[in-house]
Amino acid sequence: TEQFEQGIAPWLDTFRLDHPQTPFMQAKGVQAKEPTGMDKLLAGLTGATNCVFVNEPGLADALCGGCAAIALFNQANNAPSFGGGFKSGLRGGSPVTTLLQGECLRTTVWLNALTEATLDQVLPDWRRLKEQKPTWQTPIKAGEEVSAANIGLLRGLFWQPDHIELCSPIGTGVCQGCGSHSAVRYTGFLKAKFSFNVQGLWPHPHSPRLLITKKGSVEQKFLAFTTEAPAWTQLGRIVVEQEQNEGKEGHRPAQVLRQAQQMFAAQPQLLSRLRLIIGGYRNNQASVLERHHEVLEFRQGWYSNPKVVMELVNLGLEYKTALRKALFMFAQGIKNSEVKGAGVGVQEVAEPRFFSHSEPMMLNALANLDFSDPLPTKLALGAALNRLCRQLFSEVTAPYGHHPKLIKVLAIARRTLDKHLSVLKQGAQDGD
Repeated sequence: TEQFEQGIAPWLDTFRLDHPQTPFMQAKGVQAKEPTGMDKLLAGLTGATNCVFVNEPGLADALCGGCAAIALFNQANNAPSFGGGFKSGLRGGSPVTTLLQGECLRTTVWLNALTEATLDQVLPDWRRLKEQKPTWQTPIKAGEEVSAANIGLLRGLFWQPDHIELCSPIGTGVCQGCGSHSAVRYTGFLKAKFSFNVQGLWPHPHSPRLLITKKGSVEQKFLAFTTEAPAWTQLGRIVVEQEQNEGKEGHRPAQVLRQAQQMFAAQPQLLSRLRLIIGGYRNNQASVLERHHEVLEFRQGWYSNPKVVMELVNLGLEYKTALRKALFMFAQGIKNSEVKGAGVGVQEVAEPRFFSHSEPMMLNALANLDFSDPLPTKLALGAALNRLCRQLFSEVTAPYGHHPKLIKVLAIARRTLDKHLSVLKQGAQDGD
């Protein structure tokens, strides 16, 4: 206990939420016309078109210090900005975060701690910037041009791009966030627009990065959820490293995962299974449309052959594409011929159903995948997805099957589906 107390003593003021001069992740003296409710610190709690159907009123009326601190950090680093005039975090508006999950909180923390050797690769100047203070102790200046290369580890991990200050708390009561009794509770905060620019990309260790070619040069950006597709469709980008080549997209896993791949490949007995935490939001500007909070599991061997994960994901996406192509044929018909389509976008109805029904299949396949012999899993998954595609094709075309004018296009579309599924089945059997 004494050693612990001695170790945390120098950091107590740094993370103090009510510090009189430098409160945690806040700016002192923020000028605002009126306070903003704490619900605006909780991403997606209010403001979205569907929030009133899933979130009870008053969930953020009064938050304890712990919940307020978490909300400040999450809003600054993981969530979209407040809107026009307010900055997003160093990774953009709604980055995908990937972390390793241990057996308990303590092991989870250690699994995601970077070694000095890893830091030397990611942030070569981390030792030079070791004494750099976080933004609430050494504030960003208005209009400043900040170089990403001059942002240290502590400052980057706890980056606060906005001017926010919690209002004076009220007294003892129940926290609406966690339900605990607290001596002080926060009911609102002040926020003000604040402008600056960051030059370059800070290599945040908790997010996968994409490498894309723009105007002849390679650019990097952090992965984000941009469609309604589930998280498993992004697993190739999340766990597999692929260099950008000849115009094709490249991707790099989060540094915590890359470090784990190296460490446990050398000592596999230390971690028999990988539990990968995936979190993120899908947004439309300042509005949160979807949340992703998932844990995916992989058997031992994931570190030595991660490309098998990409092959499994691609297999699932190829079956989705086969179904979509056949249904698009049914909807559109054949141009410049007598074969007319239904004129109804049934493929748009089938795609979310495919993702919904295939997600447990994919997660089960990934959790039980033998990385040394992946073929049985691929064949079993392919057979299940084959049946699903045929089932969904029948479901979404059934209302139109009685129409005499659509019998021909329905037959051609079904034949198209059979052709695509046969190609996928043969490819799986050949081990391709």
